[in-house]
Amino acid sequence: MVVNGRPLKRARARVEARNFAGFPAAGDGGAAGTFREAVRGFLARHARLLPLPSIFSPAAAAAPPHLLIWRVSLSVGEEGEDGGGGRVELNIVEEDVLRSRSVYCDQCRVVGWSGHPVCGKRYHFIIENDSNQMSGCRRTCCLRCGTPMAAAESRCVLCNFDMEGEELEECAYLHLDDSSHLLHAVVHANGYGHLLRVNGREGGSRFLTGRDIMSFWDRLCKVLHMRKVTVMDISKKHGMDYRLLHAVTSGHPWYGEWGYKFGAGSFALTSDTYHNAVDMLSSIHLSLYFSHRSPTRTPLQNTIALYWALSDRQLVTLRDLFRFIMHLLHQAQKMPRPLTDKHKELTSNVLSMWTKEDYDRAEAAMLKVLRAVQTGRWVSWRALRGAASKAVDSQELLDYSLKALGGKQLDDGHFIAVRCNAETSAIEYRLESSSNASPVDAAVFGPSVEHLLHDLRFLYDALLNPETMLSSQPEVVGASSHSAAAKILDCKQFIKHYDEHALRTPLNPFLLCVRCSIELLDHPKDYTAPPEELVLLPASATLAELKIQASRAFQETYLMFQSFQAEQLPDFPNFSDTTLVKHVLGSGQLVRVRGRCTGDYRRIVQFRMERGLENWTVDCSCGAKDDDGERMLACDVCGVWQHTRCSGISDFEEVPENFTCRKCTSPRKGKGRGGGGGNGGGRVEVSAAGRCKDEIGSSVGGAGKFGRMATVG
Repeated sequence: MVVNGRPLKRARARVEARNFAGFPAAGDGGAAGTFREAVRGFLARHARLLPLPSIFSPAAAAAPPHLLIWRVSLSVGEEGEDGGGGRVELNIVEEDVLRSRSVYCDQCRVVGWSGHPVCGKRYHFIIENDSNQMSGCRRTCCLRCGTPMAAAESRCVLCNFDMEGEELEECAYLHLDDSSHLLHAVVHANGYGHLLRVNGREGGSRFLTGRDIMSFWDRLCKVLHMRKVTVMDISKKHGMDYRLLHAVTSGHPWYGEWGYKFGAGSFALTSDTYHNAVDMLSSIHLSLYFSHRSPTRTPLQNTIALYWALSDRQLVTLRDLFRFIMHLLHQAQKMPRPLTDKHKELTSNVLSMWTKEDYDRAEAAMLKVLRAVQTGRWVSWRALRGAASKAVDSQELLDYSLKALGGKQLDDGHFIAVRCNAETSAIEYRLESSSNASPVDAAVFGPSVEHLLHDLRFLYDALLNPETMLSSQPEVVGASSHSAAAKILDCKQFIKHYDEHALRTPLNPFLLCVRCSIELLDHPKDYTAPPEELVLLPASATLAELKIQASRAFQETYLMFQSFQAEQLPDFPNFSDTTLVKHVLGSGQLVRVRGRCTGDYRRIVQFRMERGLENWTVDCSCGAKDDDGERMLACDVCGVWQHTRCSGISDFEEVPENFTCRKCTSPRKGKGRGGGGGNGGGRVEVSAAGRCKDEIGSSVGGAGKFGRMATVG
C-alpha cells in the first residue's frame, strides 16, 4: 500500500525510544535546506506511520486520507524509577490542506501573514497529555455517547454507533483541538509556523516542565529549518497573566528565554511602545509607596517591608521586588531550606564592614529588648529594630544582625525563635526554651510556598494588574503605570526568526543555495507575492535547471502555484538557458523568477491568501489597518471594521444590534465610502476573522482554528 507516495511497509519499521533531553541532535536536519525537505527526511528517519482509520473502517477507505499521523517515541529520565522518568510520544499530524475542513489559517491572519498563499500541507507537532498516553495508543471518544475508545476503532462498544467518514473526521479535529496537549504547534509547508500550546507541570504533565517542552521545541525548529514561528502569549501562571509578570521581572516574555521577540501588538502598538511600557512599569521605585507617612502601615507597605527585610540586596524598583519573590518561590518549591544558611555563608564578607564589637553590641541590644517583653510574646522586626536603634546607629548593621539572629542558642538554655506572620506579613522574634523546640527548626523564617504565592498575587493585583491597581498607585505614577500595564497586556503576539541566522552556503562544495522570489504574470487583483524559497542545485546546474527547480519548489509548497511554470529570469535577460548558474550567481544570492499559472483560474483566486476570500477593510481610530485578533465590528453604513473597545464598547459588553462609526455620523461624511463589504444596513456582527482568541479556541470546525495557550509551568 502506498500513502501519499510513501510505502506503508517502510513506515511500519519499529523506532526505538530516543532520549528527550538530547533529541533531535543538531545535525539531524542537514546543514542547509528547506522545511519541506527537512520534515520529510525527519519523518523517514525517526517516525513511524500509525495505522490509518481506513484500514479498520470500510466507510473511511473510500475517501483518501488527509490526516496522516506519524509518531516518535521519546524517553524522559530513567524509566522504572519512582516518578523519575517515563515515556512521551511526539505525534506529527500531516494535514492535506486541500481536503481539510478549512483551508485558511486564523493564526496567519492576525500575525501579519494573511497575504501568504495557502500552503498544500500543514504539520501539527503534538505531545499528548500523559494521561492520554498510558495505553500506548491515541484515544478518542464516541460522538453519540462520549464513551472513550481507541482512535483506530470506528464502532462504539457501548451504544454500537458506527462512525463513518464525517464522524471520523470530526474525531480527528476534536483531537487536534484538545486543550490538554502538552505541546501543540502547526507549521505550514513554507516553514512559517505557530506555537499554539505549551502545558507544563501546571497543565497536567507528570514528567516534563514547561522549560523542558520549550527547549525541545526550539531544538526541533532549528533541525527542521523552520523560518519563523509565532506564539500568542495568553498563558497564565498561578492565575496571573504571565506575559505581564515575566515582562516586569525579566524585561521580556517567558518565551523570550528562547529568542522570541515582539511580533505584533494589538491596537496598533509597536515594538518601541511595548519596550517603553515594560521599562516604565518595572522601574517604578518602591519608596513611592511609602511617601505618605502615617502611624499605621497599609497591607501593601507591610508586604513590601517584609521582602525588604528578607533580601540581602537593596530592593529599589518593582522589578527588584517581583524578581526576588519569584526567586524565593523557585527556591522554596525546589529545595526548602533555612534562609539563615545563606547569611552564615556571607558572615566573613559582611563583618568586614564593621568590627566584631559593633556586631556584638547590636546583638546585645536586641537580646535586651527580647528579654524585657512578656514571655511568649512575639516582637516584630520593625519594633525590634526600632528599640535597638537607640543603642546602635547603623540601620544596615541592625538589618544584618536581625537576619542572623534566628536560631541563636543562648547560655541560659534559651534560643531565639523567628517566624513569618502570614496575617501581618511581618517577621517576628521571641525567646523560647530549648526543651520545647529545636533551634534549627525555629530558625527557618522564610515564607512558605503558600505565603509566597499569596503575596505574589496580592502584589500583582496591587501594583501590576491594570484592573485593580489604581487604588494602590501613588498619584505621581498612577495614570502612567496603568497605561503601561494595559499596553503590555495588549501585546500578545511574539515571534522568533529562525531564518535570521540560516546557513546560506551549504557545507557540501558541490551544491549551490539560491534564493528565489516569484513574480506572477497575469496575476489576479490584490495579488501579494509569496515569501522567497530556497533552492538547492548541483554546482553544474544551468539557468534552465534553476527555472525547473524553482517551479518545483513553489509547486510543492503552495496550492495556487501547483501549475506554475517559470518562463523568465528578469535579472539575466541576456544569458541563455545553458549558462551555468555559478557563473552568474553566488551561493545564497536572491534571483527573481517570472512565470505564469496555467489551468483553473478559480483555484488561483481561492488559494491566493490565508485570509480567505473575504474582502474586508480595517480602519480603526487606534491606527490598526489589519486584523489583530481583537474583537471587532463593522459599520452598518460603510462596512469598515474597527475594534469594539476603540468604539467605546467594553470587552464585557455585548455588541449592539446596529452600529455607525464616527466618520459616518459626522455631518461632513461623504457618500459612497465603501471598502469593507458593507452589511447592507443589516445587523452588525462580530468579525469571524477578528474574534478574540478565546472565541477562536473554543470553536471546533476548522483546521486553522486551534486551541489557546495554557499554562507554562
